[in-house]
Amino acid sequence: MRRETEHSKQLKRMYAKEDGRLKGEGYWAKLPFFWFILFLSYKCTRRCSYCYTFNQISNGNQMEMDENTFSRLLEWIPEVWRVNNVKVNNITFLGGEPLLRTDRIKKVMDTVYKNTDGMQGSLYTNGDLVDSVNWDDLEDIQWISTNIADISIEELARRMKIIAERSNVINQTIVATLDDYNLERILDITRFGLENGYRLRYQKDIYKGTDEEYKKRLLKKYHELCDLLESYIIKGYYVHTTFLLDTLITGWDSETSPYLCGKRIATVYPDGTIGPCLRNHSFKTGTIFDPDPMSLLQCEAYHYGLENKNLPDECRECESRTVCQGGCPYDKIELLGTPAAKSVTCDVHKEIIPRLKYLDTLKKQHKTEGS
Repeated sequence: MRRETEHSKQLKRMYAKEDGRLKGEGYWAKLPFFWFILFLSYKCTRRCSYCYTFNQISNGNQMEMDENTFSRLLEWIPEVWRVNNVKVNNITFLGGEPLLRTDRIKKVMDTVYKNTDGMQGSLYTNGDLVDSVNWDDLEDIQWISTNIADISIEELARRMKIIAERSNVINQTIVATLDDYNLERILDITRFGLENGYRLRYQKDIYKGTDEEYKKRLLKKYHELCDLLESYIIKGYYVHTTFLLDTLITGWDSETSPYLCGKRIATVYPDGTIGPCLRNHSFKTGTIFDPDPMSLLQCEAYHYGLENKNLPDECRECESRTVCQGGCPYDKIELLGTPAAKSVTCDVHKEIIPRLKYLDTLKKQHKTEGS
């Protein structure tokens, strides 16, 4: 059972308080408008071939944050919060495997509680260590996403049950990178997630992004996935479609992009350097020891939205533009050599986004009929 911690009480007060800080409108009032993405360590229990972290770091990279840099980070986060003028902020722990150092997660969240109005806490894990971690260190984490990697669905179910019983999470998400193995079992993963009330997050294998054969298989599976989701909606299941297509928010019908890349994302690496993108670990704009951190986080090339000057005119006229927003800038830089291009998976987006939007409409219709 989820315990209401002092930090969660603080968040409730923060959501209710009107203080003039920037926030979303209506339904999106609790959407974080500033993200602290923390790579405190690159150490991991696995070496997944599709992991963008391990595909970028070399032997010369600092694997774990030293004590001096970590002490500065605990000062830096509240300093940035004070100047960013954003109401709802999020701390996300990535890696590597964050559960290797839960003591540091606790120290960060304690600092957030003491020195800010509160921030949402989220964590991505492969779940290998759920049997042995100190869960008291994670009491302020609200969201846990578990990467299924190459384990069985039965083992995933066991791990997520442990998380539900021992943590204070509001909801859990299943993350699956669609390598060859997971692409074949995506429908089974989906059935398990829907029938047990979990959210789903699927992302392509970036290192196969320009492989035409892979994209054909990806598109075929996504059509099968949409057929499956439609059948579950008709049966009365709640189908949470957010993030079903990499990082896309389906149903977002505003020309304004929901993505804060190159604007209000502070990605911190183990050596204390910072950058605008959680995927590109080689592009740095400064360090947490530098003054004027907000200016260091501004990077036009990584703006993920229709306002990006690098986008082709075709993207601005596309029917799927309000969801796709031109595609991930890092993917285009990494795979195509330039941000001035259409999404790496443009063909997939053009076929699947309309189907995901239809599913959102269908879901709302069934909700109205059932109320």
